[in-house]
Amino acid sequence: MVKAKAAKAAKEPRKPFHELVADKLIEQLRQGTAPWQRPWVPGEPSAFIPMNPTTGKRYRGINAVFLMAQGRDDPRWLTFKQAIAIGAQVRKGEHGTPIQYWKFAEEQQKVDGQGRPIVDANGQPVMQRVELERPRVFFATVFNAQQIDGMPPMERKPAEQTWSAQERAEAILDASGAVIRHGEHDRAFYRPSTDSIHLPDRAQFPTADNYYATALHELGHWSGHASRLNRDLANPFGSVAYAKEELRAEIASMILGDELGIGHDPEQHAAYVKAWIQVLQDDPMEIVRAAADAEKIQDFVLGFEQTQSQQQATAQDESQRPTVVELTATQYQTMKAADTVLHQELLRAYGEAKAGDARYQLTHEDGAVQQAAEDFRAATGAWHEAVTAARKTVDGYKAITPQAVRTHAPEDLADTRSLPVVDGQPGRLVDKLEWSGVMSRADAVLASAWRDLHAGTDATRSIDVQALHEASQKAFGFDLPDRWNGHLEVQPMVRVEVDDRWALVAPTMGQISNAWVVVAALESGATAVLQPCDTQAQAQKVVDRLKLIDAYAEMNHQMRDSKMQRIREDWLRNDPPSTDPEKSAARQARKLSEAAALRSDSLQQEVSEAPARDFINVPFKERNEAKALGAKWDRAEQSWYVPASVDLTAFSKWEKGLASTAVVGSASAQAAGADPERKSANKRQYLAVPYGERELAKQAGALWDRAVKSWYAGANADPEMLARWAPEKVLAEQSPALDPRTEFTEALVALGFVVEGEHPIMDGRTHRAPVEGDKRSEASGFYVGHLDGHPAGYIRNNRSSIEVKWKSKGYTLDPAQKAAMQAEAGAKLEARAAAQAQLHEATAQRIAGKLQDLKPVDNPTPYLAAKGIRPHPGAFTDGDGKTTLIPAIDTDNRIWTMQYIQEDGTKRFAKNSRKDGCFHAVGGLDALANAPVIVIAEGYATAATLSEVLGHATVAAFDAGNLPAVALALRDRFPDKPFVIAGDNDQHQEFTLGVNAGRSKAEAAAAAVGGKAMFPIFAPGESTYPADLPVVTPKHFRAHSIANGELEKADADGVQLSDARREELTAQLLSGAQLGAIARMKKHTDFNDLANNSLFGREGVERQARAVVESAVAKHAAGVSQQEEQRLVQAREKRQGQTLDTDAPEPRKRRATVKM
Repeated sequence: MVKAKAAKAAKEPRKPFHELVADKLIEQLRQGTAPWQRPWVPGEPSAFIPMNPTTGKRYRGINAVFLMAQGRDDPRWLTFKQAIAIGAQVRKGEHGTPIQYWKFAEEQQKVDGQGRPIVDANGQPVMQRVELERPRVFFATVFNAQQIDGMPPMERKPAEQTWSAQERAEAILDASGAVIRHGEHDRAFYRPSTDSIHLPDRAQFPTADNYYATALHELGHWSGHASRLNRDLANPFGSVAYAKEELRAEIASMILGDELGIGHDPEQHAAYVKAWIQVLQDDPMEIVRAAADAEKIQDFVLGFEQTQSQQQATAQDESQRPTVVELTATQYQTMKAADTVLHQELLRAYGEAKAGDARYQLTHEDGAVQQAAEDFRAATGAWHEAVTAARKTVDGYKAITPQAVRTHAPEDLADTRSLPVVDGQPGRLVDKLEWSGVMSRADAVLASAWRDLHAGTDATRSIDVQALHEASQKAFGFDLPDRWNGHLEVQPMVRVEVDDRWALVAPTMGQISNAWVVVAALESGATAVLQPCDTQAQAQKVVDRLKLIDAYAEMNHQMRDSKMQRIREDWLRNDPPSTDPEKSAARQARKLSEAAALRSDSLQQEVSEAPARDFINVPFKERNEAKALGAKWDRAEQSWYVPASVDLTAFSKWEKGLASTAVVGSASAQAAGADPERKSANKRQYLAVPYGERELAKQAGALWDRAVKSWYAGANADPEMLARWAPEKVLAEQSPALDPRTEFTEALVALGFVVEGEHPIMDGRTHRAPVEGDKRSEASGFYVGHLDGHPAGYIRNNRSSIEVKWKSKGYTLDPAQKAAMQAEAGAKLEARAAAQAQLHEATAQRIAGKLQDLKPVDNPTPYLAAKGIRPHPGAFTDGDGKTTLIPAIDTDNRIWTMQYIQEDGTKRFAKNSRKDGCFHAVGGLDALANAPVIVIAEGYATAATLSEVLGHATVAAFDAGNLPAVALALRDRFPDKPFVIAGDNDQHQEFTLGVNAGRSKAEAAAAAVGGKAMFPIFAPGESTYPADLPVVTPKHFRAHSIANGELEKADADGVQLSDARREELTAQLLSGAQLGAIARMKKHTDFNDLANNSLFGREGVERQARAVVESAVAKHAAGVSQQEEQRLVQAREKRQGQTLDTDAPEPRKRRATVKM
């Protein structure tokens, strides 16, 4: 039954997360209880938006809306593990709420040139942030504080500033610069045509909080103007697009009301409910987009707030403090550019009339529109993160001065708009650079040394390296690596004090950087830290100087011109006085110079002489080990390799046994015998493009390889524009896409599965696995995974009641890969079955040998005496006559396991034995063959009692779960006998667990063999729950068990509970009368209980059992008689037909015809 239900659950389509949220909100919208429909009274900030007490952060977007929709009074939500970490415990039986979040970047450990991990002064690994090319989605299950025992009272953090909510709201309105007009109308609205907000007179509002809540709601609409967040606002009242905008503003108002403590009043927006319901029914994904836009509105509006903590020790000149706008200008402009592209694509594909509504579609058939929409979402996400970080910088930390904003040009060249040409001038390079004023004398000496190093030979290299280091020490105070590949990066750091000295570590989630370092990429693929700086501006200035030095040191004039054009374009792009035509001309000049550089013979020679790579054969499970040792991933070859600067010795176990392969030549060589498509793929130059930069790469000619899951340079690509994403130039990149089984494993772990052994088995069948919180013998997790087509599956954690419909986001397997993985899974299953069979065989032999030391039961053992049954053949005992041993056999009479029953009735089976489908025949298998009916009971005592009453052999299946398997096995052995299943009626479990396993399994077994299920009938009041007592439900019983356990543990450990806590736990306990009633019901479940514990006694067993058995036998005999009569009639009719055929004349032959 359980497997059938599980299989049915696996086949039924499961709704995606956004549809679950939409369905919940549609229902609440109809009832008027959606989160933004409920009024939230003014009060303390952050009072009702869901938050995580462990991290101190609030939930955002769709997660916040969904958690609020659960209707909890406590805003605190945390995971099962987080609850345990603070000494609390999720109550048994409570169901969690799913949330999802996307990961666009991850932390990776830094390694040096030899592939060794880099550690800080405290011995901890130094991590670096890596933008993901393939964002990952994660699911988590959270529980509300009201579902958790032992949660501490909610603590309110002291406010970071002492302004009142109204003062904060007024400051935001003033700082926004929005045009706000009062008294012209009796209603509040935003007019896009004039970009103005209109409000009634302040006196018309009942309270100041109500006024500011309304004003900020309209400011939310104001944020959607084309010059700001650029949402679609030009729509008439009553239209779908108008309702969508109102939904965004309403959710944003709710979030802002909580942030500021001014509350939220939804009364003025009830007219949109019907439209909102229709919108979510038509497109459930709209709630996700609306919640995300609401967060952008909230961040944008709060970005105008510039408060200063009163705890700040030293005052700071406000003119020197940056604003959120200044700190997020780059991300904002990127977002605006992405939005412009999206708008143009929408107009092209849908026309002006439909472009507005089309903006909110989940998907677009037009590929360019779909790509533009995804780019816009990524850009807005990056801006959202930048605003959050900027607010923390402005409000909680020492402000960064405007001079710390990135400076792209040296001070003496900031206004020249050009770089001097020194090639035609006489004299040494160092003198020409100094005379031209392009750089200082020290920098010119370093440029000369850098050129000499590249122009030198192996014989002069040591001298050239020494000269380079001396020059770089004088110019910068550090040694410039002689293997620098020209790529630089500024990385944020956090300065911490360790053992009375300062150290720099990578910032963790939520930390604000207070230092920056300049990092150089080396030819080996490793990185080197060049110089720490106090400000980002200082670090950027070092980068600008080094880029200029590298450009003038370049000996290839095409490459030198290309680098200089790149520098010039960067300066113009970030120089406010520059005009758009100047920027466009610089961009075009840079493209032309890069194209010329790539066509140069010298550059082609450099490419053709690419160094050989030592490829290694690394199993997927060992990829992290190889990566930690310094191995790199070659996207074109789809293989790991050892960089030239890393010792090969550590990689000996992964040696491929092939000669080293040149980077360029290997692809064509390996593809010689492959199909044309594979040849083309092998020749591709793959790129490491972060997800947020994919539109830029696409514009430069990059294309997406669906099989490899990576970008590559297309035939018409701009090579130099794509050079920034070359894997060897990227300081850190995402690991190759996961294979389906590994990706499915991560999904299982995310839902709380304990993945061990052969799991997951992706054969399209149902499987069970343990989850967190399970005991050793439990397996509360259920999953199905398949590899057909696009690998997918279904996962359910029955302990948390969370289920997920999974689909692979990594590799798409071709038939050969799928067959290989299925073969591997099949081999593992076969190996597991073989190992289990061997274990069962060894146990069976051990039990057979042990039987030689046992003796048949002659006198009742303590257990038999307690059950009121006499000794029967086939039961054994030990030398003391205390333990009862019951062998379990199959239909061939072979013993596979043994049940051990102690004096107190405790039962267990032989370790590592087979029980499924095995049974014990009371009286023996031969006696069972002579019985008129096969009677199968759960336990031995019940089977023995029925055997004594009926006068023939019966069967014990040992437990309810084994009844169906035993019945089917005996049906095959005795197909001509009637079957009666004597089940246990576990009515007490309906009160404590909500199920009656004894009854349901007996009925299932009877149905499987076409038999009859019978259950004992007790005297009135013996097996029923008293009507005059409060009803016990499974929820009540669970609460009682948890409370009783906590009280007993506290008493045993000597822990003093507070009076309030002890009173709370005591109130959850069941009364003695309730517990007594359940205990009495538990003693009246089977036919042995009927014989020993009931007023009906043994006579009741005989009367009830004989009636059912005799009826089954008579019915079976009647059926057999009827079948025999039908057989005789059919035989007689057949003989008569043959006689008629003999006497009849031969029919005339007809030509066969065929009907078309």
